[in-house]
Amino acid sequence: MNLFGEHIGDLIKLPVNDPVIVFVLILGIILAAPVFLRKFRIPGIIGLIISGIIIGPNGLNIIEKSLAVDLFSTIGMLFLMFIAGLDLDQQQFSRTRNKSIVFGILTYIVPFGIGLPVCYYLLNYNLITSLMISNMFATHTMVSYPIVTRLGIARNEVVAVATGGTVITDTLVLFVLAAIAGTATGGSSVDLYITLIISFILFLLFMVYVIPVVSRWAFRRLEDDNYSQFIFVAFIVFICALLARIAGLEPIIGAFAAGFILNRIIPAASILRNRIDFTGNALFIPFFLISVGMIVDFRVIFAGPVPLIVAAVLTTVALAGKWAASEITSRIFKFSTYQRRLLFGLTSSHAAAILAVIMVGYRIGIIDENVINGTIILILVTCLVSSLITESAARNIALGGTHDSSVKNDLTRETIIISLSNPQNMERLVDLALTLKKKNHNNPLYGLCVVDDDEDAAKKLALARSTLEKAGTRAIAAGRKLETLATIDNNVVSGIKRVAREKGATDILIGTQGKSSLADFLFGRPLENLTNDSEQNIFVYNAVSPINLCKRVLLILPRNVEKEPRFMSIIDKVIRISESTSIPLNSYSFGTTYRSIEDIIHKVRSHISHNFYSFPDEKEIQDINLQIKPDDLLVIVSPQRGSVSYEQAYGTLMKKALRITGVNGYLIIYPGLSS
Repeated sequence: MNLFGEHIGDLIKLPVNDPVIVFVLILGIILAAPVFLRKFRIPGIIGLIISGIIIGPNGLNIIEKSLAVDLFSTIGMLFLMFIAGLDLDQQQFSRTRNKSIVFGILTYIVPFGIGLPVCYYLLNYNLITSLMISNMFATHTMVSYPIVTRLGIARNEVVAVATGGTVITDTLVLFVLAAIAGTATGGSSVDLYITLIISFILFLLFMVYVIPVVSRWAFRRLEDDNYSQFIFVAFIVFICALLARIAGLEPIIGAFAAGFILNRIIPAASILRNRIDFTGNALFIPFFLISVGMIVDFRVIFAGPVPLIVAAVLTTVALAGKWAASEITSRIFKFSTYQRRLLFGLTSSHAAAILAVIMVGYRIGIIDENVINGTIILILVTCLVSSLITESAARNIALGGTHDSSVKNDLTRETIIISLSNPQNMERLVDLALTLKKKNHNNPLYGLCVVDDDEDAAKKLALARSTLEKAGTRAIAAGRKLETLATIDNNVVSGIKRVAREKGATDILIGTQGKSSLADFLFGRPLENLTNDSEQNIFVYNAVSPINLCKRVLLILPRNVEKEPRFMSIIDKVIRISESTSIPLNSYSFGTTYRSIEDIIHKVRSHISHNFYSFPDEKEIQDINLQIKPDDLLVIVSPQRGSVSYEQAYGTLMKKALRITGVNGYLIIYPGLSS
């Protein structure tokens, strides 16, 4: 009993050294802190930092900084910057490129320009420290972004400008950070900067030309192994971080670059992305935030007026700089009052990015505890200000906006059925369905297996349930829900049509494989029976290659297709394919269709890159030459016989296009006859 008591005493001795107890305490904090502070509308990031302050060596001294804590903290910081790179909408940035560049430069220069003289003359820091702190002011983290998503204005132009500006300012911050850190640790000779520039260029070339090729090669070979895909992505993140360090840059630059480069290859609605977000946001990033709090010593603040002055000055300059940048940008581009406030609200909060930057300065010894403590107060104040201003401005924009009821009626009603009778293409069909389905949409996604009513029906039904179970698991792994249905019918087509009527389906997704049976399947009686007089859009997917490895969506449409009753919902789904993979949409049709597609892109507030190529009216449609590349996803809209856009010559063009493609497969869409 005495030995047992001594053992307990050793375990609870402060600071705790036992790794199991340390991990239990950290996990308990990660679980409880955000939930507790959410009641007071305090961002979860603040709760984790405050928890680190309390349990750290400068607080209750429950846990001390150790190799294990530093390891998890470093992984968290790299995951943080990697996910930031993944979250950037490259197409949105491309669409508002000019405005985003102007705002990105202003939201860097203005806070930096205000901060440098304040830090150097008012706070009496030396030049290198003043440069580091001023560079820190230029960062921002869009903590309040979920507010605009919740209020339905995420695709407002000013949100796109704020997001695009984040790309510009973060890139500038990280590059200047590398120069400052290099100067602080290696001197200030001309050779240092020449070496840094050359290293940066070589690093950039490697990221742009090597990483994408290697990643596409790996994803093709690891498509069926989700665990290996995750390990490969983590390997790339840390390899890029290591290469950045070898190049004389900070590892966070490598992690951010890895996220930006892999942005197009990792779809937002995928199992892999779900696992990356889960691993980072649930474990490693909270570890990093707690470790930041463990550095803070609030006792310094009460030791005299200087720390309080530093904290007040840092917070004031941070808010003033972002306000000035937003005000100037809004005046230049004539944004409304509420848009101007929204731009400031979205970009005034400092959180994750500022911590990554300031920790670099602290690690190399040019940032003191006063700045660390002041930064924590800055984060708390700016996050609260950002949330309040964004909420107010976004609500006013949402209430003042106009809504097209026809768009709402056609696009909000969505029920997708996936025919999963063939287990071989199940995974890619589910992935496509997850891409097509609206985010945060309440209507269900159904996985359906129909087996023929014969003597082997019972065995086939058991196999079908096994396939459906795997499909449901895949959807859950991607953070979505798939309701499964297994049924017996006279044939597959009649079973699909019956279930579609019962469930009020708007879209049916079926699969086909290979080119050998192309003519039989695509233009044979089974598909004709399914599409004939169908009220649902029918999507026929030839899943030869993963959709995320395509580089363009090539959309071919017939004449007068915009007059089809389900045209709007079809284009909306094609837009989602382009958005989810951040690849451009190239559409081929006749001139009158262009404006209709552009109108839909505008109405759904998408920021995809859309290129339209018009078929010449004087040329026979079957004589048109299509430039289809091996890495294109060919999407063909094929109207039903007798519909307003049906044209027999268009079928010849379809067959011609299908003979060309085959490397990445194709998607044929048969529009439904009613909306």
